[in-house]
Amino acid sequence: MQLKSVIQGDQHGASGDKDTFKLVETVFRDYDIRGIAFTEINQEFALRLGKSLGQLTLERDEDSIYVGRDGRLSSDKLTTSLCEGLLSSGCNVIDLGLTSTPILNFAIHHHGRSCCGVMVTASHNPGAYNGFKMVMQKVVVSSDEIQELKGMMKANLFTPLTKGFFSSLDIMPQYLNYVIDNTEITHKFNLVIDGGNAVAGDIAARLFEQAGCHVERLFCDVDGDFPNHDPNPSNEKNLVTLIERVKLNKADLGIALDGDGDRLVIISGAGKIVWPDRLMMIFAQAILPQNPGSIVVFDVKSSMRLKEFIIQNSGVPLLSKTGHSHIRQALIDSNAILGGEFSGHIFFNDRWNGFDDGLYAAARLLEVLCNSDTDKVISIDCILSKFDNSCFTPEILVPIPETEKFELMEKLINYCNFGDAQITTLDGLRVERSQSWGLIRASNTTPNLTLRFEANNNMELKCIKAHFQNKLKPFIKKIEDYI
Repeated sequence: MQLKSVIQGDQHGASGDKDTFKLVETVFRDYDIRGIAFTEINQEFALRLGKSLGQLTLERDEDSIYVGRDGRLSSDKLTTSLCEGLLSSGCNVIDLGLTSTPILNFAIHHHGRSCCGVMVTASHNPGAYNGFKMVMQKVVVSSDEIQELKGMMKANLFTPLTKGFFSSLDIMPQYLNYVIDNTEITHKFNLVIDGGNAVAGDIAARLFEQAGCHVERLFCDVDGDFPNHDPNPSNEKNLVTLIERVKLNKADLGIALDGDGDRLVIISGAGKIVWPDRLMMIFAQAILPQNPGSIVVFDVKSSMRLKEFIIQNSGVPLLSKTGHSHIRQALIDSNAILGGEFSGHIFFNDRWNGFDDGLYAAARLLEVLCNSDTDKVISIDCILSKFDNSCFTPEILVPIPETEKFELMEKLINYCNFGDAQITTLDGLRVERSQSWGLIRASNTTPNLTLRFEANNNMELKCIKAHFQNKLKPFIKKIEDYI
């Protein structure tokens, strides 16, 4: 991104579509803004968002905002227009450049110039997407505030002010040192890191090399075309190469990161996928003994074993809506010590600042695996072997148009009768029976309904899936193709 174009304004690029600009309602989601770059989210959109965010920042008695961007092909131009809007509002811009969302959050908590930030990213979505994650006074902008921004952008009534100042900041060295100083990694682990050609891969490799580990980089060069796979570690097909490389190299762990570095999935030395709800069990087991009675937050997609495990380890389980902003807010509201969701966002609130960071979560995992009493490392496969097993599905996505998914979900809640099962409608429809549970909810980030199932055994898993299929058939065509 060119400093000159930010300060002077790239009038042709940022405002060339001003006269024909139309605001696409569906890009304003529950906890961020996300859509197709240069069609649903273009440079005029970014310009107006910058003006609106700048105004909100100043209204909160802040004079500056941090700005970061991921490695998508569209991020550079959208960031230029965003910064032009911010500066025109009179708000100062502190540009972090090409970086991760956790580093943006780190700057907010540790640099001291502002409590506000905006990240240009579409997280785990395919390359055609882009969007914005926003933080105001250390709180994720979501729901009502996002609708307020939409109204301001629609009205486009902004009083020209004296332009703000633009500056750049390289805070990555401070971040890397802080993570290393905050964790105790006493073993030279053999790691394979899959960055998915997104921005966090190289950062993670630097972090763990600095911590003394041996790192094999897999797709850690930034390429916004994402030529190897989408930067989404929640999809099993995106983990195939990482699993093969971990087994081939006899690595201790594989680490898969998403597009902006706030999510992770772990591959064990045996090549097994360690889904984040199982990872949460490992962290709960490590943290709760020193903090009995503490709250642990988890989302509606998480395993029934996690709730049981939290109670067994003297913790208090707290169910939350899915979404990083919901988990983060629940963590703040309840003063929970740990939080996480099935998609890979993990939040530590003991020695960390309560924001999600895939790299920090990986560092804390390595700390757990270091046995302080011996020189030997505890195998993650060994830890998992002692947990109660269950049979479960990954996330199942059923394509539904953005304009229809929430209305359909309301219909399912109102008209699907699951008998005497325990029903939770906190976020979609979670149906719990004595030996199984199933969930259907509207995705906040993609045009899909999301399903997930878990049971004590395969027979019970088949039963709960068949039960859902039967109940959903009148409402969703060809539901049998997905369940």
